[in-house]
Amino acid sequence: RNSISAASPPLIILYKADTMVDANEGLWERLSAAAAPGGSSLEPLLRGFFESGFQAHVQQFVAERAPSFTEVCADGSHPLIWTQFHQEYRDMFEQQLDLILATLEMTKAELQEFCEWLQAHVEIFEEDSEGLHSFLEAVTASEEYESFLKAMFEEVRRQQLVAEPPQEGVAQTQELEVCVPEGLGPGQVLAVDYLGARYELVIPDGCEPGMSFRAAVTVAA
Repeated sequence: RNSISAASPPLIILYKADTMVDANEGLWERLSAAAAPGGSSLEPLLRGFFESGFQAHVQQFVAERAPSFTEVCADGSHPLIWTQFHQEYRDMFEQQLDLILATLEMTKAELQEFCEWLQAHVEIFEEDSEGLHSFLEAVTASEEYESFLKAMFEEVRRQQLVAEPPQEGVAQTQELEVCVPEGLGPGQVLAVDYLGARYELVIPDGCEPGMSFRAAVTVAA
């Protein structure tokens, strides 16, 4: 009966590591061949996110839900529907990634391993020739709630400017309806967020907690 020496496990690990490197090199060659002229091995993956059909789908999603993002928020809280819409937004990008990987005959595990392999190359040679950092930033943008809010607020402003074009030299103002929260009353300052900007408003006389008042604020063009 053959015995296995204590040196066997490292050799097995080394063999597996070599196999992984070979697999990633093969994937790099395959993706590079599928890239547009001058593109990196990650270009075929990114291309799917910039495909016109998907971009139109994203724009429609944002445009249809923008009216829900005109709400004035006090105390830093946001409506629950915003987080629900963000989850739908993330799911949309996740589904697109699945389609891209299926087209390229890749799995998510292979993509993760490939990115780790490229990351090791970046750290060793201090050169991001494949644009890994830009790729990761692009494919993870939908995961970030703040980035999602920025996109939604920009669409709100776009729709507002279409409905009411700005006059040259005239500051753009919006009239907000604000509800006075518990613990605050007339004469006190209430900080509210609207379209990503914070405004400090003085609660007018006669407005008690639970009551609403209107205030005009200057918004970015």
